[in-house]
Amino acid sequence: MNNKGSIIRLDKLRTDFEVEESIAQVMQRKKDMYYPDYKKFVHFCESEYRTLDFDSMEKYLHKLITVNGIKYSTFNRRAAGITFYLSSVLNLEQSTLQKKRLQIIRQLYNTEEYLRLKPMRGVRAEKQEEVIALINKYDTNDKSEIRKRAICYLNLITANRPSEMVRIKVSDIDITNKTVLVMLKKQGEMKEKSLTLECIKAVEKYINVFGLKEEDYIVGSVDRWGIYKNIKISERSYNRLMQKWLGMAPYVLRKTQVSSMHNKQADLATIAKHTGHKCLQTITEHYLEVNKGDIERYL
Repeated sequence: MNNKGSIIRLDKLRTDFEVEESIAQVMQRKKDMYYPDYKKFVHFCESEYRTLDFDSMEKYLHKLITVNGIKYSTFNRRAAGITFYLSSVLNLEQSTLQKKRLQIIRQLYNTEEYLRLKPMRGVRAEKQEEVIALINKYDTNDKSEIRKRAICYLNLITANRPSEMVRIKVSDIDITNKTVLVMLKKQGEMKEKSLTLECIKAVEKYINVFGLKEEDYIVGSVDRWGIYKNIKISERSYNRLMQKWLGMAPYVLRKTQVSSMHNKQADLATIAKHTGHKCLQTITEHYLEVNKGDIERYL
């Protein structure tokens, strides 16, 4: 009886520890993500002898707009980062009045004086057929180019974010059903995406030529001698690879695929299901562009 009771207590302690460890890991990732923005806020408070609180955050964000002229997207990121640190790290509570005042300050972006700070200028989409032609320049029997073509093709067809590409493993690829399981880090879920026949053949050839195993990352790392290493590379390193191979950022491939699907009459819900967007408005505002020639036809 005593031994059984001891085992139960040990199991309980282990479970409690694992829960706390998981929470700590999530919190640390958020701290790391928001720290650069929070650090700027701390510097502002130190320079003006202010307390680290929500009232100071209000003054800081107002100054960023009226003095520094920061973009609307940067404002929202800074506000989110500082709010996280003040509430989750310093355990401060933002009052209803403080929230309302922050909303009013945010509305400065709707005024004539600051309206030019609101638009977001992202990367432009290319024609899908032109991007595929660029990718197919690697359609050779050269080992390194087989790898480049497979990764680029996979990125284009899936419209994956860099964070999603670097996490794909061979075990996530279903050659028979032409699908790939993608880890949507931002949403915290796994999503199945469909692949074209040409794309899956390029990926299959890459896996076979390099002898990749189930647990290997599809992107991974290759040294200067062309030897593959099962290492999850950083998103920054992946961005550099795409720039080197195609002369464009991964988000160009993502935007190109979204535009191509839209041009082929796919509705927004279908596009969102494939790309992993939860907000349809994000697609219309930041991914779909109206062709100038289309406008001129109606003038």
